[in-house]
Amino acid sequence: MKLKARLVTGVMLTTLVACGLLVLNGNLRVAVEFTADPAAGQGAGRAAQGAVTSRYGGKAVVGPGNKKLLNEEYGVNSNVSNGFSAMNSGQHPNKSPEKGPQEKNKILGRQVSLTVEHKQHNNDQENRTSQPKYTGSKLKNLYKHPLYRIPERVSTSDYLLKPARWLHATAEERKHIKLDENSGEEQNEEVLHEKKPWRLLQYGITRYSLYARNDPNVEEVLKAIRTQEVTYVEMKPGGTQLKLFMEFEDTSIGLFKPWRWPRDRETPPDHFYFTDYERHNAEIAAYHLDRILDFRRCPPVSGRWFNVTSEIRYKSEDEKLLKTFFVSPIGNVCFFGDCSYYCNTEHMICAIKDQHMLEGSVAAYLPRWQEAPRKTWKHPWKRSYSRVKKAEWEVTDGEAFCRQVRSSPPYDKGRRFGDVLDLTVYDFLMGNMDRHHYETFKAFGNNSAPIHLDQGRAFGRTTHDEISILVPIYSCCSIRKSTWARLQLLAREDYRLSDLMRESMRTDPITPILTEPHLLALDRRVRIILDTVEKCIKKKGVEKVLLEDLEHL
Repeated sequence: MKLKARLVTGVMLTTLVACGLLVLNGNLRVAVEFTADPAAGQGAGRAAQGAVTSRYGGKAVVGPGNKKLLNEEYGVNSNVSNGFSAMNSGQHPNKSPEKGPQEKNKILGRQVSLTVEHKQHNNDQENRTSQPKYTGSKLKNLYKHPLYRIPERVSTSDYLLKPARWLHATAEERKHIKLDENSGEEQNEEVLHEKKPWRLLQYGITRYSLYARNDPNVEEVLKAIRTQEVTYVEMKPGGTQLKLFMEFEDTSIGLFKPWRWPRDRETPPDHFYFTDYERHNAEIAAYHLDRILDFRRCPPVSGRWFNVTSEIRYKSEDEKLLKTFFVSPIGNVCFFGDCSYYCNTEHMICAIKDQHMLEGSVAAYLPRWQEAPRKTWKHPWKRSYSRVKKAEWEVTDGEAFCRQVRSSPPYDKGRRFGDVLDLTVYDFLMGNMDRHHYETFKAFGNNSAPIHLDQGRAFGRTTHDEISILVPIYSCCSIRKSTWARLQLLAREDYRLSDLMRESMRTDPITPILTEPHLLALDRRVRIILDTVEKCIKKKGVEKVLLEDLEHL
């Protein structure tokens, strides 16, 4: 009996040990499967998502109203878009839904890997989940680099506004510049003594960019957006989501987009690009990215906290807007406005702090439509904005479609084709699939850089790189030489893009603007672009791939 008991006890111990090893092995296998995600940096990204939380703080100001009708004085060009309501608002600012499985990306019928081998990346960078420690200012060093100090050759005729042309003209040239039908010496003196930063910033708009590299008025305009009293509020008509015109005490105009989602909430993989919410923080990050890339085609944007009652409701006389205000069951002041799809009680915009405070982004507004009319162009690689149909470029041979685009105006000559390639780089880094149209100033004809507007659907996912955005670059095997050189610089340790973006956005009132996984995704995408171009260079040679664009530099 004792022998049998010992045998039974031995068998039970052996079974328990074996089960324990299986459990340990199972846990180890699960851990390995989680960290060895096929998308580069996905393990690090998921781990960091829960570690970085938004910090909130702000200041409200109150003042008298202004009855000026902004829509009459400031021309509006409604965005052309298509979509349907598929989202739900009211999410707590510090809670996010669980992420879904990573969707597979298919382009032109071929499976495309979402990862690229980056031999120049080190393991510390790819596995990083917290902010790196470094001394000094990488941003200041970047702007001191020769690539960012190349003089621009801007002539008098390159300025957008007549007062700006008059200011930069010689005495002889001024004789031939008439500011308007009744202009005289008195008006010329007013132009000379203009002191408002927002107006001086508009005077700096040229056919190449919206502001010069060292224009001090950029920071002055951002300061005004962040601190000045709101005097009037009115809805911007058109579009699928709510936007507000805001007028400040210095008579400048800003375009406001409200908070919708917490920073760490990402676009669900099953959602189409045209059903996504617009993110106010994406607009802010897009401005900083545009400046770091040295495009300078995106108007300055800043974050700010607003009192929903005293700075929006009480400053508006827009009846369509005012009738949508209400108080939620938990006491937060809410509204939803009037727009195509996302303006109803299911998609309400509510205060997220102290029942009245709401954060949002405010973009400096462009010159009045009457003063500087703009033209809207369909993007040649526009998506179908349909759940079932594909765009022409998605079902056509890539190189053949590129030849078709390059043989058609305005892409057959001048700078516009290179501008679209720059826009491709810009959108891919942000993960922005919502680029259906773009605008240029009519005064410059076809020889003008596009304005980088409406990036609210960018920065939606951290672990997915939408390779289809790069179709113009790898189908045409082309990129601007200056853009190529700057991307190489931004891939280096001394000028790493994620570090530059983190530093650049640090001074914004609603920082942090992006979570750490979004910043790391920027570095990964820089390498993807560089590797794509390198393959083109090996295939076609440097001379055929890199577009010379230094004629105005």
